[in-house]
Amino acid sequence: MLPSGYPASVTPSYPRYVAWTCVGLLSGRIQSVLATQAALFTIGLGAGAIPMAAAVQWILKDGVGHVGAIIYAAGVNTRFDADAKRYRFQSTLALTLADLIAVLMPLVPQHFFVMASLSSATSSIANLAQVSARARVMSSFAKRGNLADCVRAGQTQGKLMSLFGTAAGAAVAWVVGPEPLHVIGVMLPLSAISCCSMHASTQLVVLSTLNVQRERCDDRH
Repeated sequence: MLPSGYPASVTPSYPRYVAWTCVGLLSGRIQSVLATQAALFTIGLGAGAIPMAAAVQWILKDGVGHVGAIIYAAGVNTRFDADAKRYRFQSTLALTLADLIAVLMPLVPQHFFVMASLSSATSSIANLAQVSARARVMSSFAKRGNLADCVRAGQTQGKLMSLFGTAAGAAVAWVVGPEPLHVIGVMLPLSAISCCSMHASTQLVVLSTLNVQRERCDDRH
């Protein structure tokens, strides 16, 4: 759960970073469960077997998501290292947007494929940005050349929050039900908690290099 040699092996801000990140991951996982329920409800899982056309669309939307992530990665290129903090926070915003799109699907079931593809692409892009920025962010906390150990600890913490969040999300989904307006009413505060927590944790990251905006500012002067 924690890096070997903790707390001496990490910076003093690491515990607060982990605390805020865990809150963000937990609330984010709950909202993702609600989003998945909304998507499944849209294709009629709650009413019985999934129609073949809907099943095909469900598979195809993942393909669209992968294509979107590939195009995004090619466009960003090395800027993940140069501006890891910004991309980490933006990935949280993008994941939130993807979940909100999914929750809106039951309101426009005739546009399931378009909505599902947009949600999948946004989610894939967000996950790619999050993973790409992770090592750069964790390097700011490693004091003894223990980057891999810090990443390992972060992954473990993330899996634990995902486990708790899935259980909590299932309970919340059972209480709230599939009604879109009810789900949105729960999603909005969860989204706010997730985004604010991730912003707070990102503020604790101190990188040793200038980000893109500061480099451009220095170039002008």
